[in-house]
Amino acid sequence: MNLGPAEILVILVVALVVFGPKRLPDVGRQVGGALRELRKVQDSVRTEINSAMQVDDDPFGPTDPTIHAPEPDADHDGAVGALPPIRHLDDPDDGPSGSFS
Repeated sequence: MNLGPAEILVILVVALVVFGPKRLPDVGRQVGGALRELRKVQDSVRTEINSAMQVDDDPFGPTDPTIHAPEPDADHDGAVGALPPIRHLDDPDDGPSGSFS
């Protein structure tokens, strides 16, 4: 919301007419305090949202240095305990692997 000098002048004149010259400074202080509190709440909500949305590189938390990566096994081509490759939604689908006659 952009307010130019003309809009601000109109708002001030209307406020002067509505509240009068004696109460206008008090009203200005109250509006300023309310805006300050609103900004504090806005910053705290923004901080909460940012901290909740931070995505770690490792979804399982920090790695434990005592746990080692799976080692190759003599009987298998891959590593023991290794997980299958991760498939994404945009990966091509090769269809079923068996025959359904």
